[in-house]
Amino acid sequence: MAYTLDDIAETGDYKDGLPSSRTYDIIDLGKPGPDDWFRLYDLGKENKPGLLGFQKTVVARKADAEGIVHPYLIAGSPEFRLSCLQKFRKTQLDSLCSGITTAGKLFIWPVVVVEDLNTAIGWHQSGHEIADAACTRWTQMVSDKANSRYTHIDLEDQSLVPNKPEFNAPPIDYQTAVFKAFKGRLIDSEDHPVYKNAGTVVQTTYAKNKLIGTIKN
Repeated sequence: MAYTLDDIAETGDYKDGLPSSRTYDIIDLGKPGPDDWFRLYDLGKENKPGLLGFQKTVVARKADAEGIVHPYLIAGSPEFRLSCLQKFRKTQLDSLCSGITTAGKLFIWPVVVVEDLNTAIGWHQSGHEIADAACTRWTQMVSDKANSRYTHIDLEDQSLVPNKPEFNAPPIDYQTAVFKAFKGRLIDSEDHPVYKNAGTVVQTTYAKNKLIGTIKN
């Protein structure tokens, strides 16, 4: 049987009737962008509403040979975690906040844990307050470098955002989202290369290749 191009032409409804579901393979790590309207999820933990429901953890930050800073989770025994605090110059106690933008982008935002809003620096104080507001409202945040803080923008008419299932409850579980966001960057023993190289620059494949001349600028 002979076919023509008309027989294989896209009809516009070629996916109609096919079972499908959206997968979330990529979870952003970091605060939402200045053009993002976003909310944080309520994880439904008893006696831990809002920000209290998110996991607090120490995040270490380490630059690679290209100067790009990568965040790492720290796991293992209490003794090992303490040694990491002593070994890494840049560590921070964060709440790993889980949220979504109106565009359907999932993210994990490490929000600095603030013990006292009256003494916290502007970036940390405003970040905490915006994260707290985003637990119940669609929100935007914009950097105000002149005043060393974030500007909080509240969506006046919250009903403008469609009532989609993924806006009300996380489409993937919290633990999976966290580990996907960190892309396997977890330090759990003294054998981890980042732990071994603490105090030095981690040499990447790019850097190694550059040393032998295989990459040209």
